Amino acid sequence: MDKKILNYYDNRFSMMSSPGWKDLMEDLQKMYDEYKSVQNCETSEDFHFAKGQVDILKYMLGLKNMSEKVYEDLCAEEEAHPNEDLMYVNT
Repeated sequence: MDKKILNYYDNRFSMMSSPGWKDLMEDLQKMYDEYKSVQNCETSEDFHFAKGQVDILKYMLGLKNMSEKVYEDLCAEEEAHPNEDLMYVNT
């Protein structure tokens, strides 16, 4: 695997294993639980704001699992094709 990609994931997983990351995820989960209900939306603007907040919170809450999956896929692809330079596309 390219050193730049490996370093990227090493840094990301190091960050995600810190106590601060766990605290952040707990705070974001509380926010998500508050925003996911449309009952508090009185106007369409409130609804669209809350929807945007929920989309961002879902992304952040799923970032660790998504990163692990992409890393596992990259490792599996590298094992399947050890002599090929694999391109990484950041999605």
